[in-house]
Amino acid sequence: MNKILHALLPPLLATVLFCGVFFLPQHDEMLESSISPDMPLGYNLLGWRGIKVQESEKERSLLAADTRFSKAQYTQLPRVPWEEKKPAVEVSIVYSGQDMNNSIHRPERCLPAQGHMDVRGTESEIILKDGRTLKVTRLESRVAVPEQPGKRINFIHYYLFVGHHSLCHTHLQRTLQDILDRVVLGQVQRWAYFQAGTCWSPEINVTEEEADKRLRTLIGELLPGQIQWKKL
Repeated sequence: MNKILHALLPPLLATVLFCGVFFLPQHDEMLESSISPDMPLGYNLLGWRGIKVQESEKERSLLAADTRFSKAQYTQLPRVPWEEKKPAVEVSIVYSGQDMNNSIHRPERCLPAQGHMDVRGTESEIILKDGRTLKVTRLESRVAVPEQPGKRINFIHYYLFVGHHSLCHTHLQRTLQDILDRVVLGQVQRWAYFQAGTCWSPEINVTEEEADKRLRTLIGELLPGQIQWKKL
């Protein structure tokens, strides 16, 4: 089914854009995404320490000039003083700009610019601490270690898109929702993708299961207070 939708999407988009000149309703200002860029820093998220991170030049160069970024790095606090420190969880919230052609963001596009290889995606679900169940896309990738030829570090990422009144867990779903909003409702949502990722490898004494659990725990703790759920 996905293959059929992918095949039909380009001609569908072309038809909508052509007809839009004559038939699309006039749009008001873009409706802002319901996810906040203000992530809790310091020790404001129970059990974690968060610090603000700047996006890279490569990330910014891929997207339109009015794209907005919010990035943070979270380290889980040790339960006992002698517990070994684990890799941080990197969190990104990226907001689309006015230009639709350059604002359909997805991590599959940005991760290779950060050195990630073999990016593979599957659908998944995450249960938040408030009991909500979210559909998300789970990505797996690898990053080479420059100083150790042939060595790779494995990564896990989860992401979803947050609009003004919609949640989507795939790029195709988000694109179709965007077309529906513009054609039927005469609305334009500003979309943001939320992405969280961390690494694992036997060489750093972290298993895939351990990394995945830590990642899911952070997302479950963070998103209940990050999204304005009443708008969705």
